[in-house]
Amino acid sequence: MAQVVLENVYKSFPPRKGEGVKPEREGADSVNVLRRINLTIADGEFMVLVGPSGCGKSTMLRLIAGLEVMTGGNIWVGDRLLNDLPPKARDIAMVFQNYALYPHMTVYDNIAFGLRRRVGQKEVLSPKLQMWAENFLVESTRKLPKGLRYLTDRERAVDQQVRNVAQLLQIETLLNRLPKQLSGGQRQRVALGRAIARNPEVFLMDEPLSNLDAKLRAETRSQIVKLQRQLGTTTIYVTHDQTEAMTMGDRIAIMSAGQIQQVAPPLELYNRPANRFVAEFIGSPPMNFIPVEFHAPLLITNSHFRFTLPDYWGSALQKYDGQTLILGIRPEHFLISAPATKNLPVQVDLVENLGNDTFISARIGEPESSNHHGQTVQVRVPPDRLVRLGEQLWLSVIPDKLHFFDPDTEVAIFPKSTSPSLPMIDRN
Repeated sequence: MAQVVLENVYKSFPPRKGEGVKPEREGADSVNVLRRINLTIADGEFMVLVGPSGCGKSTMLRLIAGLEVMTGGNIWVGDRLLNDLPPKARDIAMVFQNYALYPHMTVYDNIAFGLRRRVGQKEVLSPKLQMWAENFLVESTRKLPKGLRYLTDRERAVDQQVRNVAQLLQIETLLNRLPKQLSGGQRQRVALGRAIARNPEVFLMDEPLSNLDAKLRAETRSQIVKLQRQLGTTTIYVTHDQTEAMTMGDRIAIMSAGQIQQVAPPLELYNRPANRFVAEFIGSPPMNFIPVEFHAPLLITNSHFRFTLPDYWGSALQKYDGQTLILGIRPEHFLISAPATKNLPVQVDLVENLGNDTFISARIGEPESSNHHGQTVQVRVPPDRLVRLGEQLWLSVIPDKLHFFDPDTEVAIFPKSTSPSLPMIDRN
């Protein structure tokens, strides 16, 4: 087990002929996939990389594994610099999205394959001829009854490790099957078993659950988390699914356009997003964004509502006096209320009843208003509150749950002091 450190990592690809890729700057002849990646994953930590497709998260995983060559930077595992090491020398195990099992090998042999190579390299001191003869005897007698098989000390060690892993993953009864005879969830457990059997310093997992159905994905997700905690192996997990990220990771790194936007524990990302991208990416339905004007000391206004902010926002927003800000409100932080100037009038366009939750999509403005065909907001309402299409509602907001973003940089604005219900913000 070891700490993983990425220092100022860059990865660029030359544009392919005929693609017409526009360089990021004048004179550039390559496409930057990763830029200024600095990330430290603690020993034994479960780190999740999450972001939209094409943001560079899988490329980062392949750089750590040695399957891609870095353009610049350093990658450390413990006290070892990995830059010039081939993949087989990095002591890293990777679980791929498509499982990558050998179709002609049984489950047992798939798990044992990498283990045999590793045990052979590290523990066998026999001359090459003797080793070849032993391997020949092992292979020749493998399908014979148990008492007639030839087993070397190396093969006994492999057999014990394979069976320990199979017991851990509850696939003991599948060891003699071929991959084509397994379900998707079983294949995924075999792929995990192959990685676990090697007892590597680091696990890399590249969207391993994307091929599973929803129920099996939830079950396998919890199994992976339990296994990681039991083994204590440093794990880097790539996904585009925010639910997986929020429920699995000790910390989450949000990526966009080849850069890390924020690294934090799940709830901190949800409650204190660093910028608009993070705020919109984390949360389902996503956060609503409404343009407002700020008037010192504490008044915000919109063409449809106006209200006074809590006192702790005064100093943080002072420099924006008379300017437009982006107000962020999560769907669950709206409340259905009575008509008032401080509340937001909306008309319901869509109702999604999920049983335990009800989500509505509504247009801001009153029906008779000239600018009624404007912005849409997503609102979470109690499941016992019946909402009809076309219904006119008035929404109030929970004052302690507001977010503000700079209109130019889209960076979050945090209050320098907070109410008792909000965590203090470290500005350093």
